[in-house]
Amino acid sequence: MAKLSLADIKSGSLVSQVREESVTFFHNGEECSVDIRIKQLPFVETESLFLRWGNKENVASEWISKALVDDKGKAMFTQAQVENNTKPKIYSIIY
Repeated sequence: MAKLSLADIKSGSLVSQVREESVTFFHNGEECSVDIRIKQLPFVETESLFLRWGNKENVASEWISKALVDDKGKAMFTQAQVENNTKPKIYSIIY
């Protein structure tokens, strides 16, 4: 098990990390998969999203638009693109 120090955490080692995942889903009756990159959002962003989610606001597309990134860590989708062009299966990977 890796052990972090408080200095590591203070320097930001828990945020902005990007992990790769593979999402499998069905599209037009065929099983498909896509590789995605997910950025760990900082507390200041997730706290607001969690609070709004707890108040029954729909924050999924906003959260995903912030968390799905390219190989340079930049957002891949706008919130509208997530709402119009993605499958719900991706949502479960982000949370």
